Amino acid sequence: MKKLFQYDPFIEMLNCRQLRIIGDYKFLEASEHHCKFYYEGFLVTIEAGTVHINVLKDEEILVHVDELKYFEMKRQVNENEII
Repeated sequence: MKKLFQYDPFIEMLNCRQLRIIGDYKFLEASEHHCKFYYEGFLVTIEAGTVHINVLKDEEILVHVDELKYFEMKRQVNENEII
């Protein structure tokens, strides 16, 4: 049977202008020039000339940027993961 909906975590970046993320995320903050959110155990930070959040659904986010300046995905370690 063919899959109709994406259900695995997924990140797609098109031409450094559009970022589409599917999966578990928690939105933190946004302004005209940046946005931050947690995604599947990572802290994602985006800075650009302008940031537009086009889609903000339960498990999908679509961000469009003009003049991307900074993109970072930093692994967040939970206290339970420390050995």
